[in-house]
Amino acid sequence: MPRTTLAGIRARDSDRADACGLLDAALADGQLSASEHASRTSTAMRAKTFDELGRLIGDLQIPSRLAASPVVSPRRRRSPRRWVYAAILVFAAAAVGGIAGAVANSDLGPSKSVPNLTTGAGLHFFLEEYRAEYGDSVADDVGLYPEHAVVDRPAAGNARQSDSYLYDGEFDDWGSSSSRAADERSFDLGTVDQVAIAGLLAGAPETLRVPDGAVEIVSFGYEPGSDDGPPTISIHVKNADGDSGHMVVGFDGEPFDIYPYEG
Repeated sequence: MPRTTLAGIRARDSDRADACGLLDAALADGQLSASEHASRTSTAMRAKTFDELGRLIGDLQIPSRLAASPVVSPRRRRSPRRWVYAAILVFAAAAVGGIAGAVANSDLGPSKSVPNLTTGAGLHFFLEEYRAEYGDSVADDVGLYPEHAVVDRPAAGNARQSDSYLYDGEFDDWGSSSSRAADERSFDLGTVDQVAIAGLLAGAPETLRVPDGAVEIVSFGYEPGSDDGPPTISIHVKNADGDSGHMVVGFDGEPFDIYPYEG
């Protein structure tokens, strides 16, 4: 990956997922052996910056369908395109009614039976589990996958350290503590409009024009290079053929950027 002024910025869960997708493709077409793939994938999941991810994929031939990935071209993280479709409101509105009742009436507590975390019900379940575990809803970075979640949050009693956790029904340590910048910004998951986001999750495959797609990751955090912007939610959709798209919305569900599949 060509070095840019953005190469040293912190990677998000969606970037780590993109890198793992590239590694999967390299394994499938014979560029990597099974052991190389396993080693690089493990490292990618722990990577903190674009530079670290770049070293893992820099010697690979990139399939054309994946060449537009932000992890391949970090400057795309700051793309000025702002496509907002009326369809996003239509699909969200269609889903909100039923989901609103489910969220309002649910009585989900900590449980080993974890729902799909990239759905409205899964989001609600995770937030309840998070509050029960930590007594608050503060985080630095959160990535929800269908069957697990990855969390970075300030270390208890030491705001200059960051702790990572893997959630799959229980919160377990995910690697060792790392240094946390003095100007690192946390956000409050409690401010997420769960009903609005649930509607967007339900309609995301249609909104992003991904045939037979499913939400593969929902990440919460601040956009790289944004010093004073609000926290955002990135919703990534992909299908079995590798067609993908994503959208960036506010915690209140307001769409900021929409990147549909253009196949």
